[in-house]
Amino acid sequence: MNTFIGRVISANTRGFVFGTRVPKTDVPVFGSLVKTKIAYRDTTVFGLIYDIQVLEDGMTKMLSVADNVKPEDIAFQRRRRVPVEAHVLLVGYREGAGAIRHGLPAQPPITLDEIACCEPDEVSEFTQKQDFFRIILESRDCPADELIAASVREAGAMRGESQRKTFALECGRELARLLANDGARLEGLLRRIQ
Repeated sequence: MNTFIGRVISANTRGFVFGTRVPKTDVPVFGSLVKTKIAYRDTTVFGLIYDIQVLEDGMTKMLSVADNVKPEDIAFQRRRRVPVEAHVLLVGYREGAGAIRHGLPAQPPITLDEIACCEPDEVSEFTQKQDFFRIILESRDCPADELIAASVREAGAMRGESQRKTFALECGRELARLLANDGARLEGLLRRIQ
């Protein structure tokens, strides 16, 4: 497993929620590809972060309504590790050392499974094909268009300068195929990807 960022809180066939306590500069970003391992099935599942909730921890709520709060109290609170929940849409999996498949895994991860951000080479491998776009477009759980655009920008940023334009064009072609009957939506998505 790569860099540990949290643990699964709840899961279903379409996605999961993980919790973490990270400094605000390290909070996973919308559209990031993350993974977890289902050990007893020897399966790695991949998902895209589509919602991040910064939770209050009691002290934050008290400070937000208190009179005469000292700047050093706010500074102390902001330096503390803030509880965060991230919602993830499952978009693929790998069984053993096999190829990555875009689709829903046979089972979701289990509570307290470790979550890690994918390394650039994994993101590149996962996004070589854009079959996962259909899963996102059909999801009612997430802001689909924004998630596609963010995931394309994130994956593009992990590629070399010479590969970014080719990757963006490939993504645009796949979106044009999938949204051939919805020109307005396609145009909006292509603008978000740029």
